[in-house]
Amino acid sequence: MKSVYYKISLLAVALMTLISCKEEFLEEFPKGVVTIETLSDEAGADLLLIGAYSVIDGYSQGGPGGAGEASATNWVWGDVPSDDMHRGDQTGGWSAINLIERYEVDPTNPWLEGLWAANYDGVARANDVLRVLRNAGDAIPTDRANQLEAEARWLRAWFHFQLRSKIERVPYVTEDVVGSEIPNDREIWDDIEADLQWGIDNNMDETPSDVGRASRWAAKALKARVHLFQQEWAEARPILDDIINNGPFSLMPHFYDNHDEEKQNNEESIFEVQYTVNDGAGFANAGADHRTLFPRGADVGLCCAYSAPTFDLFNAFKVDANGLPLLDTFQDNLLLEDYGLLDTEAFTPTTETLDPRVDWTIGRRGIPFLDWGPMSGGDWMLDQAGMGPFLNKKIMFYKRNFRDISIATPTWSAGLNGNNWRLFRLSHVILWRAEVAAEENDLPTAMNLVNQIRERAQDDIVMGRISNTTFASGDPIVIDENQPAANYNLGLYTSFPDRDYALKAVRHEMRLEFALEGMRFQDLVRWGIDGETISNYLDSELANGRLNWIQGATYQAGKNDHFPIPQSQIDLRPDVLTQDPSY
Repeated sequence: MKSVYYKISLLAVALMTLISCKEEFLEEFPKGVVTIETLSDEAGADLLLIGAYSVIDGYSQGGPGGAGEASATNWVWGDVPSDDMHRGDQTGGWSAINLIERYEVDPTNPWLEGLWAANYDGVARANDVLRVLRNAGDAIPTDRANQLEAEARWLRAWFHFQLRSKIERVPYVTEDVVGSEIPNDREIWDDIEADLQWGIDNNMDETPSDVGRASRWAAKALKARVHLFQQEWAEARPILDDIINNGPFSLMPHFYDNHDEEKQNNEESIFEVQYTVNDGAGFANAGADHRTLFPRGADVGLCCAYSAPTFDLFNAFKVDANGLPLLDTFQDNLLLEDYGLLDTEAFTPTTETLDPRVDWTIGRRGIPFLDWGPMSGGDWMLDQAGMGPFLNKKIMFYKRNFRDISIATPTWSAGLNGNNWRLFRLSHVILWRAEVAAEENDLPTAMNLVNQIRERAQDDIVMGRISNTTFASGDPIVIDENQPAANYNLGLYTSFPDRDYALKAVRHEMRLEFALEGMRFQDLVRWGIDGETISNYLDSELANGRLNWIQGATYQAGKNDHFPIPQSQIDLRPDVLTQDPSY
């Protein structure tokens, strides 16, 4: 099957080819100019649509989002301000992200500018498709025109969702308005829903022939997510049920299958951001929006160890004797692993029993890091004292695929790779449906759906018990491949005694299943528990002077739960845009 994720420069070549091949060969166009008339047919509209898809990762080489400010992984806006992730690397680089983690963002933060510009660039591209479709009229068959319009509307909805989930008041820009004249004086959730519903109502393809195109199921998944942000449980419920009961999706056998580069576009996936490498397009399509999240150190040699899981997240994987989470007490007796130790100093990983998903999610000392060998500790990062002792394992690829799935051309960011980002998958939908059930006090349904996800992961054991207590250069690695790497247990719930317990269990399950996937902070906010959760997290995480550079950080509910409009945009349109009063 074909992929729709092409480099933008290829789109330009295709457009110029389209111009040169017009039958009206005596009609002259100014050189280098593409007109709306030139593009007003099926081929032109689809090429423009591919151009809109090309920025769904939030990255445009040489354009908006070039540092990853609008990354589809949402690590900066969804993980860093949450209780799941520290920025990582060293505190001297990318200071704008430090301010996000410390809840000290102001309207001049340059990452806000990138977030805004990259997403509105995507909106503009989607609107270009819709304008061409209007101009083409009957030149494009109705069914095909509807499909192209449905995809363009889905993309427009997605880019606006990326903005609205972070900034409370943003303009909704459509194809029939002048974008710079649209104020941010109203809520836009209904506009996002309307664009998605248009595709659902107009026979959007359920199984597109091209990998990477949005389907009607992707429209339903995003629409359900939008309802959840508004606490519209009754509206979300039938959509989620439809995807679960009637969609062509099934859970993959193993938890990590959804992060394994060898299992992309699998049967659990509803929509994936497509990444490619070594295809002649350079690195623009190779996950450049998150190119700094991979481990450092001689054992791997990638860059740059951003995206560091917190102590709090690691401890959230603790379980009781029945393999159930410690919902209220996981922060007690916080496990710090090898924090503060050199790789040459003796250390043994905790023997406490953990949910096995922990070691598919978090890289830690003395545990196999996929097939890269055991993580040896602080030498895999620059600043263990400032970022903590953990690494993001979900973002990594297998060593056996190095230079095949990763970029073959040497670059400072050797971790660039073609492993897709799973934007929507069935496990999301199942736990969202469990959330709705818990909110509506349908406790048996909530428990059964949570158990469905937990049962899938019960046997996902990381194998390879490592005996080494130090990892000095030249130390032989002693490993028993027939033994689990740590002590694991994952049990199933036998009851949800009341609604409060059910909500706590569902939310904790979402944290474990979707950790480091850019969802946590916005989930805390939409649940209305961000203030208490983040404050408790800071007290626990920073106790005893840990992580010195974050000391003194405080979270202000009602302000830090969203971000301001970039000041540059206010300055450009002072009579159109209104800054959030909290800022």
